[in-house]
Amino acid sequence: MHHLSLTLSLTFLWLACGAPSFAEAPATAANAPNQKAAKAAKGERKRKGVDAETLKQNISKAFPDFDHTPDVVYKTVGDQKLQLDILTPKGLKAEKAPLLVYIHGGGWGGGDRYRMARPDIAGVFRRCGATGIICASLEYRLNTAKATAFDSAVDCKDALRFLVKNAAQYRIDTTRVATIGGSAGGHLSLVTALGDPKDFPGDPALAGHDPVSIRCEVAHYPATDFTDKELAGRFLGPRATLMFGGPPEEKADVIKLLSPVFQIKKDSTPVYLFHGDADNVLSVENSRRLFAKGKEVGADIQYTEVKGGDHGYGRECTPSVEEICDLAAKFVIERVTK
Repeated sequence: MHHLSLTLSLTFLWLACGAPSFAEAPATAANAPNQKAAKAAKGERKRKGVDAETLKQNISKAFPDFDHTPDVVYKTVGDQKLQLDILTPKGLKAEKAPLLVYIHGGGWGGGDRYRMARPDIAGVFRRCGATGIICASLEYRLNTAKATAFDSAVDCKDALRFLVKNAAQYRIDTTRVATIGGSAGGHLSLVTALGDPKDFPGDPALAGHDPVSIRCEVAHYPATDFTDKELAGRFLGPRATLMFGGPPEEKADVIKLLSPVFQIKKDSTPVYLFHGDADNVLSVENSRRLFAKGKEVGADIQYTEVKGGDHGYGRECTPSVEEICDLAAKFVIERVTK
């Protein structure tokens, strides 16, 4: 009964937050929301918006084994307050605990931090929380005329800097931090974990507070190489100037900083990649190439190719979404709790 209640809570929240289409979002026969309902919920949110208080309450319901600290402002850019939510395992006795940070997807121009309720993320959060790991979900500037994908990456770095700076308040062990994300968030979490902090300077108030180390990184169906038109797909089309702040030929340095295949090194953060072999949004070759590059340079990197999985895996894939959660959580737990 508890499992059914939790599944219903997650499904409701997933819909309320503007659930992506089945091409983007994982589901199982037991908990897959009706596609028409998902589209209707997304349209309703776009027209009216979902009450912020309702979203906060539903996150708390979706993660009953955590104490939920919502709407933590980690920095302000102009008139935009960038926020994150923190989930602390209930009854946590340790003075400080490991931290797993989620970075949402949405094509760099959409999505929000409430996507932590997605099955492939919520399952990892629950498993990690059961071992005493604090979880957080952040938002970042979305790709618009005012913000580039590089700005998004800087924001992700700054969110971690904020959590390190305020570690005592949130009971975080800054030596045991991990990141996770999917799609655009998988890309940004890779950049956050692999990119040199000096290349992504952000809010001066947070300078010097990068994590001592990021113990590991999990990336679901990410983009990994923006220098390759076949791998980057439509994101190197007309939208490229918006993504990178100028024509690609003028932004070669930025594009390489945002391409994990150029950032991974022998001593990089350990990485676990998951990618569906039927992904029609970001080709599976993205993860295959990063995995091959990681092996070439001697990095600690693992890869599970999801048979039959599209962008977000879908209902029928091998391994299943639950099995993917098991693998991802085990990878994180082994590296941040020892």
